[in-house]
Amino acid sequence: MYKKVLLCLLVIIVVGSTIIFCTIGLGWTIVNTWIGNKAIPPLNPTNGQTISTSTTQEIINPQAAARGFVVRKGTQLLLNGVPFRFAGVNMHWLPFGDSPLDTSQFQINDGLAAAKEMGLTVVRSHNLGVSTGCGICIEPSLGIFSQKALAQDDYVIQAAHKYGIRLIIPLTDNYHYYAGGKHNFTDWRGISDENQFYTNPQVIWDFEQYINALLNHVNIYTGIAYKNDPTIMAWETGNELHPTDSWTLTISDYIKSVDANHLIIDGSEQVNPNATLISNIDIVSNHYYPKSIARLNQDAALARQNGKVFIVGEFDWNDANRGDSLGRFLAAVVANPEVSGDAFWELWPHDDHYGYVSAEIKYMLHYPGDTPEMRTATQLLRAYAYKMRGLAIPPASTPGTPVIDTVLRNTQQITLTWQGTAIAASYTIERATVSSDGPWSVICNQCANDTTLPWIDRTLPAGNFWYRVTAYNLAGKAGSSSPAYQVDPALTPADSIVDDLNDWSKVNNHSASLFFDRTHAEMMGGNPSRVSRGQATHEWISWGQSNIFMVQMVSYFWPYEAVSPFSLYTSADNVTWILATPEIAMLYQGTGNWPQYTYTLRDLSNTNFVKVVWNNTNGHAWSPELGQVIIGYG
Repeated sequence: MYKKVLLCLLVIIVVGSTIIFCTIGLGWTIVNTWIGNKAIPPLNPTNGQTISTSTTQEIINPQAAARGFVVRKGTQLLLNGVPFRFAGVNMHWLPFGDSPLDTSQFQINDGLAAAKEMGLTVVRSHNLGVSTGCGICIEPSLGIFSQKALAQDDYVIQAAHKYGIRLIIPLTDNYHYYAGGKHNFTDWRGISDENQFYTNPQVIWDFEQYINALLNHVNIYTGIAYKNDPTIMAWETGNELHPTDSWTLTISDYIKSVDANHLIIDGSEQVNPNATLISNIDIVSNHYYPKSIARLNQDAALARQNGKVFIVGEFDWNDANRGDSLGRFLAAVVANPEVSGDAFWELWPHDDHYGYVSAEIKYMLHYPGDTPEMRTATQLLRAYAYKMRGLAIPPASTPGTPVIDTVLRNTQQITLTWQGTAIAASYTIERATVSSDGPWSVICNQCANDTTLPWIDRTLPAGNFWYRVTAYNLAGKAGSSSPAYQVDPALTPADSIVDDLNDWSKVNNHSASLFFDRTHAEMMGGNPSRVSRGQATHEWISWGQSNIFMVQMVSYFWPYEAVSPFSLYTSADNVTWILATPEIAMLYQGTGNWPQYTYTLRDLSNTNFVKVVWNNTNGHAWSPELGQVIIGYG
């Protein structure tokens, strides 16, 4: 730290446990900082020479190295005795995203499979460690730790191991996102100034207890405590923090006192020169928005001077912030041996039902790519990843097996969706009219992809028929076909009731607190009229018709609230009601729009009445909404 002065002074500054001695003379100052009883020497003495506290080229933790952990040797990372350079990715959503819903196991595996296919070997995932103050967080309230939330982390960690991926886990966040951050710890103590997170002894102790609970937790799938699991590459003190040097020293010392195996990354927003002088900090990093080769090389040089590893913690893959192009930036990373690795922002998986999860559109990446530009970028990232590993680029892997999720039928068309599979670039759809074993006719030859769903079939044969779907990779290699999906015979207008719910003319009865909502059709798949509630109570609608054998109901749920499903009941006499178990399928409507959930009852008997009941009594009255009901009878 330097400052130009005109007078000769000796200044002693005491800030908490930090004592800063500033010897100031004409010209440049020399700053010595003591944190507790540990001295950080001047970064640049007046003779122009550089002092480094970590210039040793010995392996910092040979015991951990022998047990398969990634370790540090000077400014390099080692794995199994050889240098470890990595291309990685940020996937903050692995345990849960930005809403109160856990990420499904399918999405976890799909995202990690895509990362592996891209040649990536490290994933940085905020919400594995940034998990405080929310209902599904590890520490939802002070001193209370959720075993359910930890079990979600457990699944992610064992899945990462299965895919050969190491994890970087930040421990808190500078910001106020759903997963929490440093403000939770000051909020819990009634402190309005969240920067006391870095200085208040009680708050620091609270944070240490959180760290302790996380590091000592034993994974229910592997039986291994987090502190002993080599799948975790490093703990990061936080995301884009502005900490005091004393706090960084205290927290890094505490982590090492609990966990001697893992590396520690300084979680400062930029490379903090003083952090490079703290013995228990192994790695420093920076985030590049925009990408800057000049800044990259400057940061790496600073880390090297003080004997630390340097990595790129985040960067925008799509040149959204201009700066240096992706190709030039990746080439600069490969060319600089002092850059041990990087992680772009951000890879997302397939949705559980169909298509991809679409969030944070600005930096969203799907593999192998939604657009020609994204496909070019993914292949560039893949080639670079293998170059960082010193390996030849392998052929594309065989895609997995899609699963047909929903087949919705009316008198004019079939709406078909399927759960996609990692690596798939396109899909072929086949149809059979004899049996589930074929013979099969191709009705779409690699004409569909995950961005064009739902897929519509308007050439409907008579009677029963079956679909199957096959995924193809970028090279045109096919995976296994989906299990055959049988479609029921078509309904005709003579034996169906279609209630578009724009009035009450086709219903049997309904409760009082219901009305027709004709606003925001653009957010409801274009549906112009839906039934909504006036209050968050168990409202209901019933329909009556002799010999009902099928019911299909379209509904819409607000995307920022946990889904509380409808209940469906059947009755022969409109007096005794039996709870039914519908098939439920979700059709994604696009970011910000209300997902469409379709409820279907099939093969009903002794049914003359059907009733639907709202169950969301803890959320908003206006969610969900009911859009259309089709009843088959005869």
